[in-house]
Amino acid sequence: MSCGTTMYALKPIVLMPGEVYEPKSVYIMKNINEVQPKLSDRTSHESSKIVSDITEQNPLPEIVELELRQEKILSQLAELKKQVSTLHGILKNSRPSNTTHVIAPRSKEKVRTDLVVNVNPTKPPFSLLALQNIWNDTDIYVSCHTHSTSTSPVPEFPLTAQNFNSENHTVEVSLIWKEISDLEVIISGVQGTRLLGEVSLLRYLSRLIASHNYESRECGIDASKIDSLLDLCHELSFQKSRIHANSVFATLAGNVGNGQWLLSRSSPSIADVAAWSAIKQLDDPNLPGNLTSWFKRCDNVFWRK
Repeated sequence: MSCGTTMYALKPIVLMPGEVYEPKSVYIMKNINEVQPKLSDRTSHESSKIVSDITEQNPLPEIVELELRQEKILSQLAELKKQVSTLHGILKNSRPSNTTHVIAPRSKEKVRTDLVVNVNPTKPPFSLLALQNIWNDTDIYVSCHTHSTSTSPVPEFPLTAQNFNSENHTVEVSLIWKEISDLEVIISGVQGTRLLGEVSLLRYLSRLIASHNYESRECGIDASKIDSLLDLCHELSFQKSRIHANSVFATLAGNVGNGQWLLSRSSPSIADVAAWSAIKQLDDPNLPGNLTSWFKRCDNVFWRK
């Protein structure tokens, strides 16, 4: 039995000519498959030549000099770090304890100074009265005068100290009641210089007399604390908001705690004087319980009528 199948032939749809006409107006391109291997070999050779040129070239003199300078600077920094570390160890071992009070010797030279203090009658400087009573080695003479521009009633201000000692320091204060916003201190012999604020007056008097200079007598922590309290008292003297004033009262009460004074010691400092004077200038202050006891204690010690 035969398995073959007989197929019939189809006529072609498109008849192609026996020869293909090649136009002469265009150029003939090379076979890309024949050109690619040659290009790869050429590129590889040129790349290897470039790498060889880069690795074989010598560094520029400027680059060499810059590297040497950088190494020298690094060595100097390492040596400097070593020296600083050595000095830090020496200072750390020789640093005194912060809890030690520095007792400054009493200066043999007596202080004699004259001050003019312009002050608003509504804000009497009660701190001068306090210093008269607690600075036993200093005599503070105060004479009161009224400026022609003052229209407010002058307060009763007993600033007369008794039993002056010729061996004590002497501070003569001419107190002038004047319509101004803040206390002004004019130092005799110093032209054009005015200290503003009662706190500035206290700082000046403290630094003037060595035996009361808290910056040299107190340890660093207590001196810094006194400075902060003095700034707080200056802020309190200009507070018009009761909320802000109560915030200052709370801070002062926290410093008093269960002690007698702001620095938790047996005797008052100028921070107590400044705070007492600032509060005494206020109308009906709402003081916390322990601050009320402290304020009464200040009245008994600072204001001996």
